[in-house]
Amino acid sequence: MKYAILGDLHGCVINLKRIQKKLKQCDVIFITGDITGTISYPLVIKSILKTRKISREKYTELVYTKYLEKFTKFQINTAKKIFKILGRLNKPVFFTHGNSDTDKARDFFEEVSNDNPNLFYVGNRIKIFEKLEVIGYGFCSPAKYRTSLQTPGEKEEVDIKSDLKMLEQLFHSIPTSDDKIIIGLFHEPPKDTKLDYIPKKATHGGSNLIREHISKIPYSYSFAGHIHESQNQDKIGSIIAINPGALVDRKYTILNLEDNDISFERLFLPLSLKELIYRTRDVFK
Repeated sequence: MKYAILGDLHGCVINLKRIQKKLKQCDVIFITGDITGTISYPLVIKSILKTRKISREKYTELVYTKYLEKFTKFQINTAKKIFKILGRLNKPVFFTHGNSDTDKARDFFEEVSNDNPNLFYVGNRIKIFEKLEVIGYGFCSPAKYRTSLQTPGEKEEVDIKSDLKMLEQLFHSIPTSDDKIIIGLFHEPPKDTKLDYIPKKATHGGSNLIREHISKIPYSYSFAGHIHESQNQDKIGSIIAINPGALVDRKYTILNLEDNDISFERLFLPLSLKELIYRTRDVFK
């Protein structure tokens, strides 16, 4: 049994196409959120012309406010292309949203999940499929390393705590068995692990609440992305935790359950403009 774990696609359809053969060799696919595109080149130009600055902060502020309608259409358009590819694989795909996916994008995730028997949106719920029990959560705590609550998938910590408690109560209300494989599928990684370290800032950008939640459920594995730089694995008690890396940065992960072999993969391709923007985004406040 092999799992493909993808994170932070950010609408990078070309990289998803490039790993289709690898995905076909896997039995199940997991996606840790930030699926839709976030770099719209026309809106980047509009942002620069309007603010007279090359600024990640200004661009983010504008696309989630003044340009929200155009930005949402752009996000849903990229999501359609991504799910068209995933649907053709004829594999079970479990996915959550991320902090960058708009409210209407999340509505689209619901639609595509309802319309396709192999696509399972677990943004804030539990899905049981054969021997798998997947507990998903896509919201993030307010960012501490940039302007907080600027993206639609961020929530105040008091609300996240309430959401996670509800998931814990729901899990304990569902009959379980020893042969179940319980997966935690999150966007934000657990705090103070190898999954959430940001080298440029020498800080950990994960969530204490996610870490506390993981300790309350008998997970076999926990998958989370969000921190693009930290493609890595760690252990929280007996739980194997994995950040698959950002697909927009050409990184993804294959997990072979037979021997718990974790293969951190990377596409060796010329640097694209989109990837260059993501790699240098911390420079442009």
